[in-house]
Amino acid sequence: MINFNDYKVTELSPRLTARVTRLDGSIEEGTKDPYGLPWILEEGVAEYDRTLYTLVGAKQGDPYWPIGRHSGHHGAHTEAGKGHIDLWDYLPDDMKGLWEYPVDTFFGEASVFNFTDLEPIETEPENWATVVPAKEGEKVIRGQALQPEHFERVREGDILMIASPFRGMEQPWLPEHTCKFLALEKKIKLLAVQFPGIMWESAYQDEEPHNCPTHRHLLGNNVPIAYPLVNIENLTSERCIYFGVPLNVEKMDATWVRALAFEEK
Repeated sequence: MINFNDYKVTELSPRLTARVTRLDGSIEEGTKDPYGLPWILEEGVAEYDRTLYTLVGAKQGDPYWPIGRHSGHHGAHTEAGKGHIDLWDYLPDDMKGLWEYPVDTFFGEASVFNFTDLEPIETEPENWATVVPAKEGEKVIRGQALQPEHFERVREGDILMIASPFRGMEQPWLPEHTCKFLALEKKIKLLAVQFPGIMWESAYQDEEPHNCPTHRHLLGNNVPIAYPLVNIENLTSERCIYFGVPLNVEKMDATWVRALAFEEK
């Protein structure tokens, strides 16, 4: 039997406050996730017993969130490939949906990396996750690329948890060759990312098959991704137990998750 008194538990999911439309039409404002996405609720009442409930999403056309509904990508969530990147070409035929993974994909031993020493460097504008225009010949300060050698202590089948104290364009980032290395050589079973901290996706606008290498080479090789997480940089051990089980809903490409880290005391 596991004795949880032997472990320190760290919350990895950022706290969101929902924006709620109450029964009387009043609105209580909320917060947004690190990507600027809100959590929107509408209060309702069950007439048969007068219990309250909250619907996820707003009415279509709401000026705050015109689309109305929102997806499983708001707040901390875990995503997989099937149903998410199906429109792309050059993907494996055996790409799984989130509901098709064994449940133990989402918990287990994790290798923890907080890249405190990987300070930003002076480099060319194109040598980062996304290219921000600069004057011809101008050098810029950007985060460093995470290389395979940074992950040598990862064990096959690990969950990989990554963070850094850097923000904005000074965040370390994941290039294509490192994504392939993690998926095909290290065979990690899940990537858990603190954001801000790691610019984990890159090359959004590149031509296929060179676009979005983290999506393409991790999700495409059946390595789910959990993000945007917090507090990975506060973990003190190189290894811990990660627990972040998504909802068991078939056909959802991503679902919300409350992720936890367990470190031995």
